[in-house]
Amino acid sequence: MGENRVGPYNPPAMSAAPVVNEATPFFRLARWVLRTGFGLAQGMRVEGLQWIPASGPCLIAANHVSWLDPPALGCCVPQRQLHFMAKKELFTRPVLGPLIRALGSFPVDRGQADRASLRAALQLLQAGRTVCVFPEGTRSDGGPMKPWYTGLALLAQQANVDIIPAAVLNSRWLLEERRRGKRKPMWIRFGPPVSTEGVEGRGRERMEQIQDRCRARVEELLAGMREENF
Repeated sequence: MGENRVGPYNPPAMSAAPVVNEATPFFRLARWVLRTGFGLAQGMRVEGLQWIPASGPCLIAANHVSWLDPPALGCCVPQRQLHFMAKKELFTRPVLGPLIRALGSFPVDRGQADRASLRAALQLLQAGRTVCVFPEGTRSDGGPMKPWYTGLALLAQQANVDIIPAAVLNSRWLLEERRRGKRKPMWIRFGPPVSTEGVEGRGRERMEQIQDRCRARVEELLAGMREENF
């Protein structure tokens, strides 16, 4: 058998002008199914949607603890279609690969600095779309967040956009924790934008400062949620 390969990501045809209700019909259907499913299975709580612009480029950075994080984030934002960076291995799977590609995700090679994935993300942002990334690069399994990759700050600078921090909590409840205690809703909280302006330094030092600023904001959101998550 030949080796499974992930082809290059070709962003859908789109105007460079800001868009409203940009989601494709298939994405809107998937969003309704997922939102309904989460609501029935464990409930869903979404806060801070006022920080998500109604149109134009939007870059979201979130913590990552479960494979349910992308569908939860993708279904909780009205009007906008979230495009996710997903590890390239997922795109070789028979059903999952075509599905996530049809929903607008694009592959990233986590083992190296993947310029192709950064270009794809940049093209989407320049076209006025919403890109969501998990800067940890992998799941933290409910523990402290893992170190963040600096690609997020580079992408924000090149696209000239602020970063919207997002915190996800209880995304492991449905898969692993529902037998341990009471029902806990899928909980997502967005925070105020983190600007790349006013950051001193150059090169990697500047990138790390931007990353640290955004990571601290996500940690603040999570800390507040955990206090309430009794």
